[in-house]
Order: sequence, then C-alpha cells, then structure tokens
Amino acid sequence: MCRGVSSVLLLAACALTGCGGGDEAGRQPVFKVTGTVMMHGSPLGSAIVSFAPQEGQPTAVGRTNDEGKFQLTTYEYGDGAAAGAFRVVVNKSIAVPASGGSAGKGGDHEAAEAASGAHDAAAANAKGGVVPALYTRAADTPLNAEVKSDGENDFTLEIN
Repeated sequence: MCRGVSSVLLLAACALTGCGGGDEAGRQPVFKVTGTVMMHGSPLGSAIVSFAPQEGQPTAVGRTNDEGKFQLTTYEYGDGAAAGAFRVVVNKSIAVPASGGSAGKGGDHEAAEAASGAHDAAAANAKGGVVPALYTRAADTPLNAEVKSDGENDFTLEIN
C-alpha cells in the first residue's frame, strides 16, 4: 500500500511538472540531491520528501529508507533536482486500524473532533499522520533547501 501511495505521489508530481517522457529539450538540468530526515533525533524511515519549487523549477521527490536517507527524483529515478530554492515537505502515514465497535461510533467521534476544531499533532497522529502537520504543507513548512549546480547537495532535515 505505501509503495502505491508513493508511486501515485511521484506520478502526480510528474504530471504537474511535465517530467517523464515528452520533450527532453524542455527539461531543466538537475543535480544529485541526497539527504537524511531526522525526527526527534531519530531517522524517519518510509517518509515521502518533496522539494516544492520556489523559482519555477520542477518538483523533486524521494522516499526515505530505514536510516532516514533519501535521494531525489525529478525526471528519472535518482537524477536529483534543479538548482534553486525549495520549500521541503515531509509526509509519512501509517495505517490506523479501525476502532472496535460500530461504524456509527467512529463517525460520531470524528464528527465531535471536527466540531471541536482538534487539528493538533496528536489528532493528526491518531489518524495515521506521523509527521506534524506544519511540515506537510509547502506554505507552512519551516524546512528550506537551496540546490546548487556545483558542489554537494546533501541535506539533513530536522523535524521537531
């Protein structure tokens, strides 16, 4: 299931940015980008890392391994990212088993939670989100990266 979700995210990013197939002449040059995602001092495995462009370059995405390490893809697996400034988004969800009891109870709980405005990290985690919501939206994330055309592009991303 997780591989399917990451594949869908990668395909969606490609569809939005025009990567894969098509006219290679329109592609921006990309540079190897690697990194590590740490959450509360520990590596965050099986997370999707997206570099959201700030300067018109295409989106680049990657998935962390068990050690929290990733490499970015823009056009072809592992090719990297275009040079420029990016906002970095990190997402990871886990399957949350259905609560015991009737379906009505679960719906009542969700309705009560929505009515109370519970949108904190604990609520996100209860629904399967591992990463605090702040890091999951390009408009809000405090994580930034500058990909350079020369030199090493290896980033350590800290999630608190």
